[in-house]
Order: sequence, then C-alpha cells, then structure tokens
Amino acid sequence: MGAVAALLALFAGTSAATAVEDPGLARFYQQRLAWEPCGQDMRSGTAGQDATQPPGYQQRLECARLEVPRDYADPARTTLRVQLIRLRATGPGERLGSLVINPGGPGASGVDYLIDNGSAFARLGQRYDIVSFDPRGTGRTEPVTCGTDLAPAQGAQDTLAAKEKRINDACGRYSGGLLPWVGTPDVARDMDVLRAAVHDGKLNYLGFSYGSKLGAVYAHQFPDKVGRMVLDSVEDPTKNTWQTAVAQARGFQRALDDFTADCILAEDCPMGTDGRHAQDQLRDWYRQLRDRPMTVKGKTVDQTTYVYALREALYSRSDWPALRQALAQLRRGDGAGILRLSDAGGSQAGGAPRVPARLAGRDKLPPQDQLALRAVSCRDTSERYDAEDYPRAEQELTQASPLFGPDIAPTLLDCYGWPAAGDDSSREVAAPDAPPLLLVATTNDPATPYEGALNMARELDNSSMVLTYRGEGHAAYASGDACIQGYVDDFLLDGRMPKPHTSCG
Repeated sequence: MGAVAALLALFAGTSAATAVEDPGLARFYQQRLAWEPCGQDMRSGTAGQDATQPPGYQQRLECARLEVPRDYADPARTTLRVQLIRLRATGPGERLGSLVINPGGPGASGVDYLIDNGSAFARLGQRYDIVSFDPRGTGRTEPVTCGTDLAPAQGAQDTLAAKEKRINDACGRYSGGLLPWVGTPDVARDMDVLRAAVHDGKLNYLGFSYGSKLGAVYAHQFPDKVGRMVLDSVEDPTKNTWQTAVAQARGFQRALDDFTADCILAEDCPMGTDGRHAQDQLRDWYRQLRDRPMTVKGKTVDQTTYVYALREALYSRSDWPALRQALAQLRRGDGAGILRLSDAGGSQAGGAPRVPARLAGRDKLPPQDQLALRAVSCRDTSERYDAEDYPRAEQELTQASPLFGPDIAPTLLDCYGWPAAGDDSSREVAAPDAPPLLLVATTNDPATPYEGALNMARELDNSSMVLTYRGEGHAAYASGDACIQGYVDDFLLDGRMPKPHTSCG
C-alpha cells in the first residue's frame, strides 16, 4: 500500500491490517470489536477452576463477538457471530499484538479452555493479548444441535451403523443449514477476519492437536499473513480418516505398553510384576466390565468407561500415578477411580481426536462437543464408510490394539449418511511462501504420532522446524515441560527458531 493510500485508509477508519481484496468482505474485515467484561456464565469454563487461577484473573477476561459470513462465497446472505475471549497483555515489555490459541478437538471450546488455563500462558501474556474463540458449530458460536432425544430404532435389529444414521438424520433436521459451513477452511477464514479485527498485520498463533491442522490450513490459505506460528502435537495431513484411526489405535497401545512397563517396576503395581501377565490383566478387566458393568454413584462403569479412562490417563505421564491407583481400586472391585478418570476428559489442551463412546445399547445423543467433532470431521473428508466396511475396520483396528481398536472402530461410521457433503481440501497445507512454522512433536504421543509432524513439515514445504520432546503424552507445551516452553516462548516472543534437530526430555 502506498503512502497516500495508507493515509486515506487511516482516515477511513481502516488500516493495512484490515485491507481486503474482496469488497463484499470489507465490512467484516473493518469491524470494531466491542470488548467488555465476560458475563458470569463464562467465568468458570468447563472445569470450574476459578480457585486455581491467580487473584483477579477472572476480572481480566474480556469477551466480544466477531461477525463473519456463514458462506464466504455469498457474504451478504447470512452471518455468524463468533464468541471471542481475551486476556489483555500485562507487561512488562513491548506489546506484540494478539496470540490466538486453539485447544484442539475439533469441537473443543477455546473460550472455556482460556478461562480454565489462561494463567499457563503468563509469560506470553506479558507481551501478547491471549485470544481464543469457539469455532463455528462449537460452544457458544452457533453450536451444532441434533435435538434432545434420539429417535427410536425401527425394528428389532438396530445395528451400529443404523444408530449412527439416526444420529446423523437428527443433526440434519436441526442443523442442516449450518453443516456445510463448519469445515476447517471456513474456520481458517474466520481467523483471518479475527486477525484484522484485533488490528494485527500478521496472525500469531499457537494450536494444539486439531489446532495444528487449523493453523496449517490458515498458512496454506493466507501465507502472506502468517506471523509466528506454533503447532503442537501435529496431525498428519498425509493420512485419511481410516489411516488416522489405525495410527491412533497403535499410538494408544504403544503408550499403554509404556505405562505397563513402568508400572511393573513398582512393588504396588496392581497388575503384578510380569509384563505379559499385566497385559492379560488389562484385557481381563475389559472383558469383566463388558459382561458385568459396575455402578458407581448412579453411573455405569463399563468397558467403554474403562477404555476412556485408560486413554485419558495416557495423554500425560503425570496422570500415570492416578491410573495406577484407579486400577488398584478396580482390582478390589471399586470402579470409582476409573469413573473419575473418565469424567476428567476434555479439560486439557490438545483435545486430540476424541473417541466417542461405543453406541451399542445406547439411545442417547452424544454431547455437544462430540456432535461438533463429528460435524467438522465429516465436512473435512469425502470418506463415507458404511456397515459393509465395518467388519474390516473392526478387525484391522483390533489387530492394532485389542483394547483401543474396538472402541475406535465405530468412529469410522460417524459420517455414514451424514446430511452434508464433505471434501478433502483441509488436507491441502502446502505453504511455500509462508515463513517457517515451529512444530512441536512428542516421540510417544498416543493421539498424534510423532511422524505426523515430520509429514506436516514436508507438506508445508517452507523450511518449518520440528522441535522434539522425547517422552510420553500429548501437547508438550500445555503439559508444562519447561524445556519445550522455553523454546516455544523464545520463538513467539523474539522470533528465535530452535536449531535443527533440537530436542527436550
């Protein structure tokens, strides 16, 4: 923009940060956000962690709504209002603008995540406004809804595929007009409107798990608007839905093997001291809970609860002691610890593609975040598997993991009969004209295996760097590793990229 044009833009109330080529989008890029204190309904997020935050933390939270087109090809028709939240920069130091955070999912609420975990970004928050949002279709941004009750089964035989179809039919009835517009490319476009609305010429971004996919798609769409961008626990753009499911089953099994190897070294391991016996014991508990579920405080503890608890504990090595204790309780016939771990899921960053509960024998709709996950995932793929594909999926995934595979396999039916078409454009991440991104990958990440970061770096084709954490778990920065946090903070604050092959742990 020339000097005269820049001056005219300034007097017109716009800036280089809000300049846009499409005149139909100008009003969105030029909007002014009305930040105000967040309402009482948004003071405790999902985890109710008010007391764990520093004094005055809740009073620092500000909220606003960002108006965006529902359909970017027809911006004058219908709009959405994206829920935003921010923590203003505290100082000291020169302010660097805004740092946008996405906790993953898809389907996770970025608003709730920042409410619950904003103090974890205290160093970054000295020089950045920390900003997050609920992506379209999730949380408080026109959430995908599918009614309140699942329609009854038709006939005596109600297969797993038929139940998925009933869920998807309900989603079509209640949210059919929204479902074509919740895909990752549209959310990435919303982030560019957000970048302009906070008056940043470049987008500075930190995304976990699915948030890595969102950041990469943004870099592909807006390479000239990429600022300092970090992708932690990186999804693999070279794998389709089926391949991703198999990789996850193997990843969680590998993490469980590591947990088991660690446990049997302790005298109080509830699975004994022999590795093979320990693996047999884990499978025995699965079969017992499948055949004879427990009831704890009015809630059912079955094989699905058990697998979910195992998986949640494997997201972070710091949860291994809690898992060992829960299994010791289970050995005594008490499922309270398993239920507690299962119920704790979803509060941590990374929200790596969650595995919905097995639908057999269940006539309830999944919770909203799972419906949003389904909606985004089905919009982001052209794959549509059906009942004929399921036996092969179950066999292949069970071979990958006898415990996790059978529970992951049903997710391949999520898009069976989905009422909106999908495509594979979100796997297009090439961004050769964007500056290098910093990718963070954990060698034993169960949900987004390490090789995904290497594949993402290659597909980006812009000299992006992989920072390796040698250890267990998911979302290394959010898990609190000081070494990883140091390198990431140095990059986001000062632009210092780690040297090639740098590792922590």
